[in-house]
Amino acid sequence: MANSYLNRKPVVSIISAGSNSGKTTLIEGIIKSLKKRGYKAGVIKYDVHEFQIDHPGKDTYRFAEAGADSVVIASDNKVALIKKTEKRESIEKLLELFQDMDIIIVEGFKNNMFPKIEVYRKSVNSTLIYGNCSGDFTNFAAVASDENMELDIPVLDLNDIEEITDFIETNFMEG
Repeated sequence: MANSYLNRKPVVSIISAGSNSGKTTLIEGIIKSLKKRGYKAGVIKYDVHEFQIDHPGKDTYRFAEAGADSVVIASDNKVALIKKTEKRESIEKLLELFQDMDIIIVEGFKNNMFPKIEVYRKSVNSTLIYGNCSGDFTNFAAVASDENMELDIPVLDLNDIEEITDFIETNFMEG
């Protein structure tokens, strides 16, 4: 079930039917576990809200207001790119920013072509996406849940970060 984007690094999508299912907490745990194992992990998060990382009065904001299409701010240990776009950037274009990572985790972008792990909590999610709506489920690799379920794909214990990280490492990462 290995995957790669244009012969680059593996990509895994963490999705759910709605908010507050635990996607962010799961990704945070996976990143910590991957780091302990010596991997470099990147994350791309889709935000349905118009986010703002730049603020009026700051130099980078002023440069953008002056007409700069892209602004990079850099320090000794961080780099941030602020780029204006005409439309939503494709996931493929965003992945180009992560060439030095061992794995890229995507939160959101439910309709992408990459393997998906669906987060499902019965107390939060009204519906399990996998198998319960029209669409192609071939990219679903597993469901991470706090419920026991019988599915034709692996069901991982949502509360066992090491089990989920083992699954990702075994099924998606080279080596």
